[in-house]
Amino acid sequence: MAPHRSTDEPAGQATRHPALAMLRGAVVAAVVVGVNAAAIATVAAGVEGLWGALLGLLMVMIFSGAGLFALHLSRRASPTAQLGIAMASYTGRIAIFGGLLAVALNSESLAANVNLTALGVSAMVVVMGWMAGEIWAWSRLRIPIYDLDHEVTA
Repeated sequence: MAPHRSTDEPAGQATRHPALAMLRGAVVAAVVVGVNAAAIATVAAGVEGLWGALLGLLMVMIFSGAGLFALHLSRRASPTAQLGIAMASYTGRIAIFGGLLAVALNSESLAANVNLTALGVSAMVVVMGWMAGEIWAWSRLRIPIYDLDHEVTA
């Protein structure tokens, strides 16, 4: 039988910083997936595969982490401003990521030391792991759907 709760006590504590909680979940999942991808790439392509997989992991963590961190910094903004910040952050990160990827694919010195296939494949699987970790963390947040502090009087 559940203990009796006074009506003056809150039903539960909401998560204060949901973006940071999602960042923690995403980082853990990305590291697990990235380490496994690096191990597979090392077996498949040697040291160049290892460097490619680790570079893919690093790129995804930096760019995806920057987006969640931007949302965390804008947590006190209005919902409209926060949506604008999220969209601008996403667009900017994709543009920078695409530019760096184009530079990487055309760099002969990078291609000599890094397996670009391992980089691309590991980046894709780490993105999937990141998103899964972010979704998992989001599903466990305590975010109230209505305000318990104010009563509605009819």
